[in-house]
Parts: sequence; structure tokens; C-alpha cells
Amino acid sequence: MNNLLFTAVEMIGMVAFALYGALVGLKYRLDLFGILLMGVTASLGGGVIRDLLIGCIPPAMFRDYRYLLVAVVTSLVVFFAAYLSRGRYHRYEARVEALANIFDALGLGAFNVVGVQAGINAGFADNGFLLVFLGLLTGIGGGILRDLFVLRMPVVLHKHVYALPAIAGSLLYVLLYRLGVQELAASMAVIAAVFALRMLATHFRWNLPHAS
Repeated sequence: MNNLLFTAVEMIGMVAFALYGALVGLKYRLDLFGILLMGVTASLGGGVIRDLLIGCIPPAMFRDYRYLLVAVVTSLVVFFAAYLSRGRYHRYEARVEALANIFDALGLGAFNVVGVQAGINAGFADNGFLLVFLGLLTGIGGGILRDLFVLRMPVVLHKHVYALPAIAGSLLYVLLYRLGVQELAASMAVIAAVFALRMLATHFRWNLPHAS
């Protein structure tokens, strides 16, 4: 993948996940450090685990300051926007969370692409199962860590159709890669498909079945 395109896709995902992580921190009334930690964890946690899994040491966030910088700046913007609102933030909390859900859907698709491409770049292009797992892990790993930090059941395990779009997006990228589709077109197709599935799941309140 073109380096500029790859970086742009990563940045979309990092901003989206850091935004959502910081909003969760606000909801649980964390202080500035807590909100920064939530934003950074949600944004970069899945990628760190992915890099350790494929032997990319140290993980990318420790080799390129831009990753951490984007997550921190995004989290700071969220914190100060809420802080300067002097309590008015909660009046608009539902709207903010709806907007964050849109960014989160974009981020999930972007991180599916990044995760699969990281596996390809590491020399695992022939291992389709691993590539799909890396795309899934990059997409949901940070969110699971984020939720565990505030002692709540990870949302991906019980609410909303979330992991399935991530699996579908990763599978789609692997398929398009194997078919020789141009990387920009494949990336945009995956992001659009995952975004559409997440928005449909939100609108129609889709959930996987639960045992009674």
C-alpha cells in the first residue's frame, strides 16, 4: 500500500477510536490523565497487541511519535471541549455519542485495513486466518482494554453487532487482496462496507442472539 494512503487510513482510525475512548472517560468522570489513558488505549491498544503477536518489536507506537501524538491531541480536544462547556456538555451528550458512533464505525473499517495490511507487510500474506484475526484484533482490541479499565463488560461481547462487521471487513480485504484489486480501491471498499454494516446495526438495533 502506498505509504501516504496507509498513514491516512491509520490516522482516521486513531482519531476515531481516541475520540470514542475519551468520551467513555468523560462518561465515567475520569480526570485528565484518565481520559488521556482511555483515548490512547482505545486508539493504540489493539495495534500494540497485534504488533507483539507478529513479532514487530517494539510496536509501531513506540517507533513513530505521530501515533501517540494523534491519540493524545484528540483526547485533549475532547477533555477541554467538555471542561470549557462548564457543565453544558451533558445537555448534548446523546448527540455527541451519536456523532462518536459514526467516527467509531469509520475507525473500525480503517483499522481492519491496517491490521490485515500489517500482517501482509510482516510476511504472512499466505495465512488468511491470521490476517483476518489481525484485522479483527486491531479493530476491537483497544475497545476491549478501554472497557476493562472502567470495569465494565466489553461492549463488543454483549451489545451491538460490532465484531461481525470487523470480521467481514477483514475477510473482504483479504479477498480483494488475493484477487489483485488495487489497494486504494480495496481499502475504500472495506471502510465503506464496515461503516454501512455498523450504521445499519445502530439504526435497526441489531444484536446477536442471547441465551435466556
